[in-house]
Amino acid sequence: MMITKFPFQSKDIWEQRIINGKVYLDNRNSTLQTILRQDDEICHHNPAVIEPSVPDEVRLLEESEHYLAVYKPAPLPMHPGGRYNKNSLSWILVEMGYSDLRITHRLDAVTSGVVLFAKNKPFSKKVMEAFSLGKVEKEYLAVVNGIPRELKKTIQSKIRRKQGFVFESGADIDSGQVSITEFEVVESRNSKSLIKCRPITGRTHQIRLHLAEWGFPIYDDPIYGHNGDNSSKRTQNVGISLVSSRLNIKSLNIDLNLNQILNF
Repeated sequence: MMITKFPFQSKDIWEQRIINGKVYLDNRNSTLQTILRQDDEICHHNPAVIEPSVPDEVRLLEESEHYLAVYKPAPLPMHPGGRYNKNSLSWILVEMGYSDLRITHRLDAVTSGVVLFAKNKPFSKKVMEAFSLGKVEKEYLAVVNGIPRELKKTIQSKIRRKQGFVFESGADIDSGQVSITEFEVVESRNSKSLIKCRPITGRTHQIRLHLAEWGFPIYDDPIYGHNGDNSSKRTQNVGISLVSSRLNIKSLNIDLNLNQILNF
């Protein structure tokens, strides 16, 4: 589990940390052979760790009594975890004076764009219900390698975890979650294209995987791009050319449009 959640350390290092008592269960004793239970809380001690640097261009987009919309730069994780604590979006917003925000959806650390936070539990529930019922319209912009012949394309395939934080998709995959993404070419030049992406489902790395499956991966994606390293051993510590550009929830009268065009 540790190498899946925190692949920046090898299996041997995690095993040694468990033996040395640096990784432990909060509610019972454990060893390398301990079988985890659903209510187990895993703790690990990381003394004198220096967090990776992150961009500081977090900016407020829209605010009401029920929600706060912000622009998240990349690479920046949504919340503390792994190598990050204070260098995370939720912590930065606490330091900006927003201490009681509730995360309603997530963006990958390497993805920039619109993020919506709820200010109270009832509104958070409404937003999360809208997401679960497929009532949220999401749009992304991506810069990809190549110029597609088709101006519009829909990819439908299953997505499953390959190893660590790396996932895979394809028509030949039997297990996994069904996923659908609609693509539209906005502009093409210099062997690259700007693609509008509309994920109908919300799977991990869905847009990145489906663009690669189409044959036009995000040009600077270190995992799924051309010559990418999908071994899950390479840390994702740079932002990629994928932006969450619009979030529309008609039932809640929310339409957040970043109006941002990627340079390519």
